[in-house]
Amino acid sequence: MIPTEFRVLGPLEVERDGTTITIAAPKERALLAYLLLNADSAVAVDRIVDALWGSAPPSSAVKLVQLYVSHLRSKLGRAAIETVPSGYRAQIAPGSLDRVRFEQLLREGREARASGNARLAVAILSRALALWRGPALVDVSHADFAVAEAGRLEDLRLDCAEERLAARLALGEHEDVLAESAKLSAEHPHRERLRGLSMVALYRAGRQVEALEVFRKTREELLDELGLEPGDDLRAVERAILRQDPTLVPTVALSEGGAPELPAAVTALIGRERALRELRELVLRTDVRLVSLVGAGGSGKTRLALALAAESGQFFGNGVAVADLSALRESSLVLPAIAHAVRIGEQPGESLAETLAAWAKGRELLLVVDNFEQLTEAGPALLRFIEASPLLTVVVTSRRVLHLSGEHVFPVEPLAEDAAARLFVERARALDPKSTVSADDPDVREICRSLDGLPLAIELAAARTRTLTPGQLHDRLGERLTLLASGPHDLPARQQTLRDTLDWSVALMSDTERALLARLSVFPSDVSLDAVLAVTGSDVNTLAGLVDGSMLQRDSAGRRHRFRMLETVREYALELLGPDRKRAADAHAVYFLELAEGADLRGSEQGPWLDVLDEERDNLQAALDHAHSTGNAELELRFVVALWRFWWLRGHLAEGRFRLETAIVRADEVEPRLRADAYRGGAGIAWSQGDLARARELASLGLEVAEASGDGDIVLACHTVLGLIARDEGDYERARRHLERSCAIASDLGREGDELVAKMNLGSVAFEAGEHEVAVPLWIEVLEHHHARGNSEGEGIALLNLGLAAYRLGHTKDAQKRFAEAEALFDAIGFREHLAHALQGKAATEAADHRYREAAQLLGRAAALLEETGSGAVTFDADLPLEVEAVVRGQLGDREFAS
Repeated sequence: MIPTEFRVLGPLEVERDGTTITIAAPKERALLAYLLLNADSAVAVDRIVDALWGSAPPSSAVKLVQLYVSHLRSKLGRAAIETVPSGYRAQIAPGSLDRVRFEQLLREGREARASGNARLAVAILSRALALWRGPALVDVSHADFAVAEAGRLEDLRLDCAEERLAARLALGEHEDVLAESAKLSAEHPHRERLRGLSMVALYRAGRQVEALEVFRKTREELLDELGLEPGDDLRAVERAILRQDPTLVPTVALSEGGAPELPAAVTALIGRERALRELRELVLRTDVRLVSLVGAGGSGKTRLALALAAESGQFFGNGVAVADLSALRESSLVLPAIAHAVRIGEQPGESLAETLAAWAKGRELLLVVDNFEQLTEAGPALLRFIEASPLLTVVVTSRRVLHLSGEHVFPVEPLAEDAAARLFVERARALDPKSTVSADDPDVREICRSLDGLPLAIELAAARTRTLTPGQLHDRLGERLTLLASGPHDLPARQQTLRDTLDWSVALMSDTERALLARLSVFPSDVSLDAVLAVTGSDVNTLAGLVDGSMLQRDSAGRRHRFRMLETVREYALELLGPDRKRAADAHAVYFLELAEGADLRGSEQGPWLDVLDEERDNLQAALDHAHSTGNAELELRFVVALWRFWWLRGHLAEGRFRLETAIVRADEVEPRLRADAYRGGAGIAWSQGDLARARELASLGLEVAEASGDGDIVLACHTVLGLIARDEGDYERARRHLERSCAIASDLGREGDELVAKMNLGSVAFEAGEHEVAVPLWIEVLEHHHARGNSEGEGIALLNLGLAAYRLGHTKDAQKRFAEAEALFDAIGFREHLAHALQGKAATEAADHRYREAAQLLGRAAALLEETGSGAVTFDADLPLEVEAVVRGQLGDREFAS
């Protein structure tokens, strides 16, 4: 979860999960601001009373403070404000208060400049200044406590601006410094350092006379207005200019700069403090766009990249995103994975690459792309994305150099001996708190040297200290290592050594554990206990042995334990599987096909089933890849038929379209019903993306095949898609013919649910054609049916339509109620496209009641959801959000609307 953000560098602002939390009451805002300025410190109630009311508090001041705290907790969460014996304390996550981040960045920027790294200083100080949104605490400036703090922060802001100007001068950017320093000097005429920086910039531009004139005017102003002479620093600049001191000429090359002495940022990342510092310096350079972390399997590339991500949000204006590609095997799915990581979806009329480039343009973002080595064919597409996004920095982890233009290779080396020994001891003691293992033990140090300092190998060895002494470990391990020179030349530098380490670990296992390890390699990522037992035929005790031996990791984040294998271990285990690989992958695919086909995505358990499929998404992708790579057309088509509705509901439209189109190529190899069902699913996804031509083509194919084979349920589904296409094209008569045919077939087949879908769609056609008296009764009938049976999706869609009807007919209160109920249902089941439509409806009712700020916020949330899903087809009211936005913009103005 993203921590709640608190901002005081401008108006007081609170944001959680991308949504601004409104705190309208002035006293509540002042109280929160006061607690934030004393964050993580207890503030006595009497101090709060004094801060809010000064020397004349009301008699009920203490009770009012309690009331304000209660109101704030209701909006921010109870944990945000802690009650302590003497008063209250604001509890905020590290880095979530902009004032603290700003002061930290200012310190780091000063350190970078002092160490000679002007390039890094400019990047850091720019990020610090970007945190400011206006005068600090401007909306609580009536409070005395805010005045002093705002003044202090304003001084620091000017200090930061001066530091950045000085750093830019060191880089030789004097022409740019001239304009900025002149503007700041005009706003703050008594800041002598600004005048000095202007003088140096003018001198470097060859304008020595003008530089000296700045000093003369400054001296006159100081004498006239303050009765003071310029300070020593400004006089020193004048003297240096007069004697043309060579120190005034920049000496720092644009590509140079020393690394600042930064403290260790992530204590758990043992031995990587220097690497992390150097990596951060590299990604903050303005001439670096693509960095590849390259090293052997098990060398810690992912850990280092994620540590960088964890500490780098404050250095990039739009934060950090991480795209994990470990479960992917198709290069064409890399861009969809990146889009998923940054929460955007495909847009109608443009490729996903174009959508990503348009989204990234103007955004300052660090993107970590993890586990890229199996997808190198996507390298050119990744590079084009980078080239189209001028403020994007990408860090890729890979076992191989990418060989892309502009690539900066950052080798992830083995741990130094001392750090490796510390890692060994920490892991050993974590497994056995009574362990007496020491980093000074000669056997421990020899083990670490023998393992080449590779973190994975060290962790595996440390796991055995529960049963073996370091001496016994050394005796068993040392004799089994070999060097790369004696192994295949096509292996990465340290893979041979790691392979021997894994050989040794596996040799210590029982036969049943070894067999389970091999069979588990078919799972691409984390997996449930039920899946492990069903696919491998193993038992809980054997699984526990792998967890204890650190060959399998346990993830307890959800309601139930899930298990995952490190990627390096998984690749090794795949080799153990040998000729049984296909049989194990077949078993994996069969299990997850049964799971997908058994998921009821239309009934009362729709929400829980969607969550299950979300959780197993990597396994479903792997099973689909296996079906495709082995040429099993029937298996592949059964998968896409089972999953298309999941992709649609969850907004994974690009993935669903790719999978369906790939499978449909081989549709002639399967029996007609399955082929027709695949055409139906492909038509539905294409329609949702707004590709009406392809949707019509696939629906027509499905209709032709299904009619010939007598599959009435697919016939009615294809008529439904064709009816929706006609409706979207404004051909209401053709839409009615298709939808009435769907309704009739559903009635003949006794498929009540499909009959209601047809009635719902007939209602939308009637409504768009202006026949409100026809539409509303149909929707009420559908609503009552779905409500009685607990079908959240159907009930929510009916509520959406009825809300729209009520709004268009002027019944605002009824519309408000309908949209709110629809919002709750769609939020519960995770149907993001229709959740956005419910928010648009609520925005319309808020605007109708003159609550324009609330309407603007709802429109913003809806737009974000639609961007994430990439929904092209409009299944609600295309004009409604545009109408509401026009009204709200007119009332608030463009600036307030955008905020």
